[in-house]
Amino acid sequence: MAKLVLATVLLGCCSCAVWSLNDRLREVFSWRQVDFEFPDQRTRQAAIASGEYVQANNLPLGLEVWRDKLFITVPRWKAGVASTLNYVPLGSSGSNRNHSPALIPYPSYEMNQLPTRRQRASDHIVNTFRLSVDHACDRLWVIDMGQANGTRHGPPQLFVIDLNTDRVIRQFTVTAGLMRPAGSVQDTWFPGLIADSEAGACDRSFAYMPDLAWGLVVYSFRHNAAWRLEHPYFYFDPMATVFNIGGVRLEWLDGAFGVALSARHADGYRTLYFHSMASTRMFSVNTRVLQANRSAADAVDEFRHHGHRLTGMQAGSLAADTGATGALFYALVNQDAIGCWNPGRSDHHGPETTAVLARDPVRLNFPADVKVDAASNVWVLSDRMPRWRFRFGDFDLNDVNYRVFSGPAAELVRGTVCEPTAGRPSSRPTYYGGGGQAATEEPEESGDQGWSSPGN
Repeated sequence: MAKLVLATVLLGCCSCAVWSLNDRLREVFSWRQVDFEFPDQRTRQAAIASGEYVQANNLPLGLEVWRDKLFITVPRWKAGVASTLNYVPLGSSGSNRNHSPALIPYPSYEMNQLPTRRQRASDHIVNTFRLSVDHACDRLWVIDMGQANGTRHGPPQLFVIDLNTDRVIRQFTVTAGLMRPAGSVQDTWFPGLIADSEAGACDRSFAYMPDLAWGLVVYSFRHNAAWRLEHPYFYFDPMATVFNIGGVRLEWLDGAFGVALSARHADGYRTLYFHSMASTRMFSVNTRVLQANRSAADAVDEFRHHGHRLTGMQAGSLAADTGATGALFYALVNQDAIGCWNPGRSDHHGPETTAVLARDPVRLNFPADVKVDAASNVWVLSDRMPRWRFRFGDFDLNDVNYRVFSGPAAELVRGTVCEPTAGRPSSRPTYYGGGGQAATEEPEESGDQGWSSPGN
């Protein structure tokens, strides 16, 4: 039987101990099951009676932060999702805060309902996964796949919402020419996006949308147009397609997934860092190349490979702190952990220049999303998704299944190689197996088998 390495690299304190969540991240919210704020009790009861709301079928996945709002997405993987785009208020703190609040549909409950046969799908947000806030212009960028529970309601759409007025200010349809041809080995699926905006020049914004089907779509707000780039760096790594998450064994061929932007350079452009889900490698490209609408073949040499982590350290979501630390943070889905790399300290991405900041096989089981807010706080959502989707019989609805954590970026990277100033890494990394014990051999794989994708 093939073996899967579950390795945790400990770089920082010479004690070589895994940082706990309490040391690095504070739990802000937690739920056994999520609930929603409906317009009224009659609407709620009608949704339950019709099957439009089945509480067990609602799993939170993506998050984003703007001022006193924490946005949370609930993908329509199963029937009965009441609302796919939501938020919870962050205003209260301490003992006054409801630690398991109901999700509030955004911008409205009606817009988040599935369209009926007489309604246009373009008037609804059907199914979204991960979001992006451009703090420079106070806008929420949403990529909607237009498909719910296997049913196609319409083409994918990009929504841009003014957060000060809660109004949609731009809608763009992702046409067939921007997607992988139907019937391909891997169908187009956008796991998220990132907005690139500058204060005082909001009309010149861009959005970069990674496609699991091995591409990247670039959208220009000014021209209301988009183009697709394909490059070998957007593909999966054939040596990194096996995942073992919470005892569930999966094989994913997912390409481009995590994207993050550096601070703006002197020439006005930024660096887009990206990686595939089925990979341990980190890449980058200057946004000047992406915005020029050149083919990837013409710009192939301008894409950079920075190196790779150890086997078994595939990552999903990716986020950058452009303020306090300059560090990148990523979700190590195989490790139930959050990792980091600081390209300002080392251009090389490898075991000696990366660190694991927090790891917990229970509370961080499948870190689904990572974001950094305008105040350089890191936010993480974990949701046990593989077990919920593929081994639901083992999913305990009475347990705490969904959690949101947060912590200042500067505190998270302190004493590690991701700290802007000299943190002292241990001279030799220690490797850990799935149970958190130091291992000298690669552990055997276990759990379910099957082909599936976290985004499709």
